[in-house]
Amino acid sequence: MNANDIREHLLSKSPWPDRSHTVDTVKVGEPLREVHSIAVGWMPTIDNLRRAVELGCELFVSHEALFWDWMDPVADQRLRSEEPGMVVLRAHDTWDRWPEIGIRDSWAKGLGFANLVAEDSTHSHAVYAIEQRTLIELARHIAGRVKILGQDSVQVMGDPSMKVSRPSLGAGCAGPNTDMIELGSDVLTVDSRGRGEEQLYPWTRAKADRSRQKGRACNSPLEQSGGSLCHLPVPLV
Repeated sequence: MNANDIREHLLSKSPWPDRSHTVDTVKVGEPLREVHSIAVGWMPTIDNLRRAVELGCELFVSHEALFWDWMDPVADQRLRSEEPGMVVLRAHDTWDRWPEIGIRDSWAKGLGFANLVAEDSTHSHAVYAIEQRTLIELARHIAGRVKILGQDSVQVMGDPSMKVSRPSLGAGCAGPNTDMIELGSDVLTVDSRGRGEEQLYPWTRAKADRSRQKGRACNSPLEQSGGSLCHLPVPLV
């Protein structure tokens, strides 16, 4: 089995990525190299890659990119020289939406959101039913769950005393956005770098003008939390 075989396995079990535009490709190394042991991580940092080499792994499967550019257009020559033989495969588009163990569902489990009541057509965003509490109580709950990841606070937009019971969340910077409001969400739990903020902020202001503002709790380590609870079911033979 080689890295290309594993990539094909993941894509064959994940009908949602656009194969012509997915970032889930081999980023560094020889795609046809035989693989016997795999390391899996959220980010392919140099320390993580070196540890994988120490453990005897030929392949590192990463959720995030090697570089700041989303599509990873260039190869890191330093990595090639420092970690000879290591192959890096990115599993982002497949991993995000994988049922139960993907980023979104693992993130929900990490927050204790177990009762899914609605989701969008892409399965990226979902609404959950929780026991009613105030927005500030929910924010404190989330802050407590992400503290172990190094985040000491969350940002809240809305009336802290507002009663909420239908938080929504998604995978990474893709949302959730105002589409979840239509499905009954009263709190959008989003990554602070969300792509939809240019739409969310005007909506929040408009709602505030009518005294119907809803809340938003932001937290950056969303995918780190989800990734820490994930595993990829790849059989090695």
